[in-house]
Amino acid sequence: MSRGDDDPVPPGFVLNLDEALRVLEALEDARLAMQQARVAPGLQDELATVIRMIHGRFGVEQGGVP
Repeated sequence: MSRGDDDPVPPGFVLNLDEALRVLEALEDARLAMQQARVAPGLQDELATVIRMIHGRFGVEQGGVP
């Protein structure tokens, strides 16, 4: 990584809205499945943080993410 930070996402990485919503839905589904299976609470928290961040960027309600 030449940018000198810990972000593994390339600076030019861009999704269109449909792709971004699909990724968001997949993250929400994965978090729900993990929650129902009662596994990886730390990862669930990280997914919730990422989901909230994406919802914030879209300016939409967060749904079921606490």
